[in-house]
Amino acid sequence: MNQYTIDVDAKGRYSNSRGKCMARMNEGVQKQSMIQVSNIERFATHDGPGIRTTIFLKGCTLHCPWCANPETWSIQPVLLHDASKCIQCRRCETICPNHAITFPFTWKQDLCSDCRKCEDICLAEAISFSGRKMEIADLAAEVCKDWDYYEQSHGGVTISGGEPFTQFEAFLALLKACKAAGLHVAVETTGNFTQEKLLQALPYIDCFLMDCKHLDADKLAAVTGGNLALIQANFAYLSKHCPDKVIVRMPVIPRFNEDCCKDVIDYAKSLHFKEVHLLPFHTMGKSKWHQMQKDFHYEKDAMMDKESLLPYVDYGKARGIHVQIGG
Repeated sequence: MNQYTIDVDAKGRYSNSRGKCMARMNEGVQKQSMIQVSNIERFATHDGPGIRTTIFLKGCTLHCPWCANPETWSIQPVLLHDASKCIQCRRCETICPNHAITFPFTWKQDLCSDCRKCEDICLAEAISFSGRKMEIADLAAEVCKDWDYYEQSHGGVTISGGEPFTQFEAFLALLKACKAAGLHVAVETTGNFTQEKLLQALPYIDCFLMDCKHLDADKLAAVTGGNLALIQANFAYLSKHCPDKVIVRMPVIPRFNEDCCKDVIDYAKSLHFKEVHLLPFHTMGKSKWHQMQKDFHYEKDAMMDKESLLPYVDYGKARGIHVQIGG
């Protein structure tokens, strides 16, 4: 049986759990409902309970200079060029119908028609694209492959990004499809969206993995483009109506917020949230910045030692907050 096979019994009913999952997900999905996806990670064990499938959506309203997934900022597909693989044959430049590629290697997104001829012709596999438009029904099929693992581990689906709320209508349709299938749904989010969107999405989300990057509005705006008033309004609403759904997450970043961990833990306490995750700074996304021909602002910074954050576990415990280092 291949990965897309669905068992059907003599009466035409789905006879395996994955088939039932797909049937339920597809009931609420309009035909040709489309969404821009950056990546799908199966068998994820972070970002929510149990074994999960994490869907990384395209589009983000922020521009955090430490971001591990800068290719997700734009809703449109993004070209990644690995200079270490490139043999300078310039076939990509020659084949591009819109002259979007020039050498020394430069890609002009505004000229690109997403034909991907450059990717196909690159013998060295130095070119790849992040982003593909998928029907939500096809995404449902991908998610439901691992239904048995979700059941056994009390796992589910995590929708990440980028910022999932950026493609709001498609994101909402995906949420509804996942809940129709009975899946546990977690969402990784910056919280940087209107409360109107929160109210529409809330019934279909079981767990918010929600960032609190900084409590200084001016600094947050200057460095990331975030709107602290929007974010705090959403935190306040969730605190009042469903605090148990929220895990507060703080990426701990050198020269930005590394001295603010206690403030964020105290803020979570004030809103009656029970769990805070401190995410140590890392450089695992650095190569993506290079492949997008962008400067990585933390080029010379080493990855943060997790042990340096361990004192905050006791700080949180003394205040009735579970503090976890890492996601």
